[in-house]
Amino acid sequence: MKKIQSKNLNKIVTKLEEFMVYSQKLKSNDTYLIINRNSPELTNAAQTAAENLGLDAARFDLLSKKPYKVFPKKLLNLLQERTPKAGISLFNYDENPDWNLKEVGARINFLYQIIEQVPISWAHSPGITMDMAINGPLQCNYKQIAKDSDKLIAQLKNKKRIHISAPAGTNIEIKSNQQIKFDTDCTIIPPNVYGKPGKFGNLPVGELHCQKSRTIQVLNNKTKRKENQPYPLKQVANGTIFCDVTVGGYTGKIDPEKPLIAHFKDGILTKLECKDPALNSIKKDILSSQKIYGLPTVLEEIGIGLNEKARITGNMLEDEKIKGTCHLALGNIRSHVDMLINKPTITVEYQNGTKKQIITKGQLT
Repeated sequence: MKKIQSKNLNKIVTKLEEFMVYSQKLKSNDTYLIINRNSPELTNAAQTAAENLGLDAARFDLLSKKPYKVFPKKLLNLLQERTPKAGISLFNYDENPDWNLKEVGARINFLYQIIEQVPISWAHSPGITMDMAINGPLQCNYKQIAKDSDKLIAQLKNKKRIHISAPAGTNIEIKSNQQIKFDTDCTIIPPNVYGKPGKFGNLPVGELHCQKSRTIQVLNNKTKRKENQPYPLKQVANGTIFCDVTVGGYTGKIDPEKPLIAHFKDGILTKLECKDPALNSIKKDILSSQKIYGLPTVLEEIGIGLNEKARITGNMLEDEKIKGTCHLALGNIRSHVDMLINKPTITVEYQNGTKKQIITKGQLT
């Protein structure tokens, strides 16, 4: 790994300081935990930023040479028993791209079973890179993104239905589930919108999102044991998603001539198809979850990108934040797959019967 140049280190530290102050609302002497997963340079930058702000910072290194199925009990106990005010997890998968998908289950368990259950502000970076920090979305205008986020959240109140279309072929209508609320990662201040003690959001910031999970007891058909697992509430969707840019869990860009296509009826995934064998790992992950737990895959999330510095890179942590895009996610137990849609047109129908087009071909109206 190349040593980061001083000027670039300063750029990253400055933006991490802004993030800690404006998104996590931290003050001097607040306790802070930094988790390092193959990201030592960014971890050092986060430590420097925390020290510059006078935070009481600690570090935890995840050192396994293979993907985690569950993170160490020592870490989980630390968060549960000595909960810091806030923290950040920096997961870099550059050297082992396939680990990103293989650790999804561990990260989902970590966020919903640990982070949401304690009073903490948590920044989650599954797939962060140095380029993203130096040249990409970490260098965003936090003030403008927060303004755009507030505007959209206001426009999505009292929603009844949401219709999304896009040039590549996406055409889907989603009936509002009043249990599922829109939130943003532009500010990460607990509790979350559902009243859970902790709140997490992605870093880099720049996403408006709508999703909710509940913990259920389910039989693991592989181990024949009952487990408590988070399972998403479905968004009642009918229609088709054409994902021709990037998809979560796959490092690379999709061949636009061979899009990943998902069909939904009443919020249930009825068919997932793609002519590109490179994307078979996505289908395998979804089908594996369905087989192991016996539950259908549902439309879990609606997301809207707001970050003007985000670029198409093949890394969904950045791609889903691109201003001018939205993403819809397939969800199941220990499986979450974001599908990016370019230049969407989004129309909201409200409870009183009126309609408003809030985004036209990717542009805020």
